[in-house]
Amino acid sequence: MQEYCFYIQYSAMNYGLPQFQAVTKDELRLVWSEQPDMRRLVLEIERYRRLLAEADRLYQATHEAWRKETGSNLTALHCMKLLMSGERNRA
Repeated sequence: MQEYCFYIQYSAMNYGLPQFQAVTKDELRLVWSEQPDMRRLVLEIERYRRLLAEADRLYQATHEAWRKETGSNLTALHCMKLLMSGERNRA
């Protein structure tokens, strides 16, 4: 399972983008206050961060129900958790 998830995580996280450091909340606040024309972009970033947090909560509920029902892990859920954790930890 670990090898399978690594492949999914590696292939899904690339997106053809160069490596870059995630924008911090302080940087977003600075852009919000100093560049009003960029507020839509700041809102979009914050929206996706909140969406990831909600997806994580839904994952937790699904994972708990699955484990309670079967007593095991579901590989796809585990891989999804790895992807979301990696993305969430960037911010």
